[in-house]
Amino acid sequence: MEVDASFFDSFPFSEISKAEGMVNVVLDKLGNGLDCHVNFQGLCQLPCDRCLSDLELPLTFQERLIVQLGGQTDLENDIWTLGPELHELNLAQPVFEWIHLCLPFRRVHPDLEACDPTMVDHLAQSSRKDEKGTDDGNDAIDPRWNALKDLK
Repeated sequence: MEVDASFFDSFPFSEISKAEGMVNVVLDKLGNGLDCHVNFQGLCQLPCDRCLSDLELPLTFQERLIVQLGGQTDLENDIWTLGPELHELNLAQPVFEWIHLCLPFRRVHPDLEACDPTMVDHLAQSSRKDEKGTDDGNDAIDPRWNALKDLK
């Protein structure tokens, strides 16, 4: 199964808008069920947390889903149960979830040089202003709080 931008368009609350990858599914028959081995390799494009420019992240995962045949359909548990009315297995939702779960928590360019230089300069200036503002200690204290000092 190919995963691209059209795949993520069908999920309105996706963080990913651009991606390319391939999902490989191997089904093993187990008695009255199936053992699904799902492998994904691909790239996704997300904004960098530091500079907001596009960042291309390689993603890979290997997952397993067990599907059993039963009386009623239940796709909510870890082991799916397919009723007699289902004749195909739609793995779009779990693949979507697995891709989002393998996204790194912090998404930044590996090198600071790869980030947008104007944004990096802006961040550096902003952090210098913050450091200067906290070191001076000349912050004006609201006179209402001065009354609390007398309560010692």
